[in-house]
Amino acid sequence: MIIKQIFNNNIVSTEDDKNQELLILGKGIGFNSKVGDFVDEKRIEKIFRLQDEVLYEKFKATIMDVPIDILQATDDVVTLARMQLGKTISDGIYVSLSDHIQFAVQRIQSDMIIRNPLSWEIQHFYKAEYDVAKEALNILKERLNIEFPKEEICNIALHFVNAEVSDSMNDVTRLMQLLQEIMNIVKYHYNVELDEDSVNYFRFTTHLKYFCQRVVTHSSYEDVEEYLYEIVKKNYPEAFACIHKIERFIRKNYQYDMTHSEQLYLSLHLARLMKNRID
Repeated sequence: MIIKQIFNNNIVSTEDDKNQELLILGKGIGFNSKVGDFVDEKRIEKIFRLQDEVLYEKFKATIMDVPIDILQATDDVVTLARMQLGKTISDGIYVSLSDHIQFAVQRIQSDMIIRNPLSWEIQHFYKAEYDVAKEALNILKERLNIEFPKEEICNIALHFVNAEVSDSMNDVTRLMQLLQEIMNIVKYHYNVELDEDSVNYFRFTTHLKYFCQRVVTHSSYEDVEEYLYEIVKKNYPEAFACIHKIERFIRKNYQYDMTHSEQLYLSLHLARLMKNRID
């Protein structure tokens, strides 16, 4: 591999056999080198190959300001998230998360702790992401020799969520706000506290999360036979009564009309959630 550009002592670029630019990370890999030299393969620690051209340019701008140890720590955290969550995570997380970690380090050094106002929602609706983020703090401590406060768990988890939905952070915030609003309607309708550790609660919130994504992005679907909708409506009147409250709230506040498919499946999950709670 031939060096095409030297960003600093630790980052250079080259090209693969398809003429796609690659960013090569490694301590001292650019030191005493010049364009046209062969890359010292013994120093290679990480190769970045981002497919999105706009994203790639943003990442190149990012690496000019972010220290190599933070970039390496970011890569370790992203690798962990992709393995543990089993979901497609956008490469954009390399830009957003490395930038976040850098500023988090600066805040810690200045004794500034910022609590995420969505911490409750993140812990309850994105438990898998929260658990991975908790593990990520150990990686950051090992890589950077800095003890990150527990408040950073929710911040990092939110980056995972944002990268999964491939949307703006603003939409993720709206999504979690909607999740909480719907859960409040359910609690007030049934006048109960829910068992947040139950399997049925997890199933309901998982289905609810994807429904809220459709509301926020205004991408509805309809794929249910009407006779099935009528049967479920007849068999689960209490669940449907709650769903209709949710439907009216969403129509008024989010300008979104729930389809019969969404009402049906949400009612089934809600009925299952409440069965053991009420019996």
